[in-house]
Amino acid sequence: MDDERFFEKLRARDPEAQKELIRTFTPRIFTYFRNRIKGESYYEDLVQDVFSAFFNGLDQGKLAGAAWIAPFMFGIAKRVLYNYFYKQKKNSDIQKNISSICELCSDFTESERLENQRLREVLNRLILGLPRVDRLILNAFYLQERKIGEIAELTGRSHHYVSVRKERAIKRIRAEIMRKNLY
Repeated sequence: MDDERFFEKLRARDPEAQKELIRTFTPRIFTYFRNRIKGESYYEDLVQDVFSAFFNGLDQGKLAGAAWIAPFMFGIAKRVLYNYFYKQKKNSDIQKNISSICELCSDFTESERLENQRLREVLNRLILGLPRVDRLILNAFYLQERKIGEIAELTGRSHHYVSVRKERAIKRIRAEIMRKNLY
């Protein structure tokens, strides 16, 4: 099959063309990551991220033709690699902060530890009392460290909607904490 016909089949979401693309590029992209990330086992996830972004870009018309498949694919792989290293650095910084906080926490008395545990339980109950969409947004934003735009795409809502729901949920939690004199 010629390249342009293959490209058109990809754009039409032909499963056989998709399988052929994945079969062709998986070993190359896997090697790309393995040569740049030493001693990690996240390669499969990173390769999957590349293909996901590739098909999203293809659906959005970001790919001009068959000649651009490999450069587009490896451009995505490069961005995925940068994001991976950025998250690793960010996680390392978070771990350092947690370690320093834990050292400070070790001096807490038993009553302070119980008070902190009670506050965590109350905060957990407050979050569980929120509407499901607000819990999902807060979870994605704070725990999964996703951006508002990413959350909007995942939920199928507008950027503004997600941002407003997040802020309202936080205000609701703060108001409840103030009302119960928990701070």
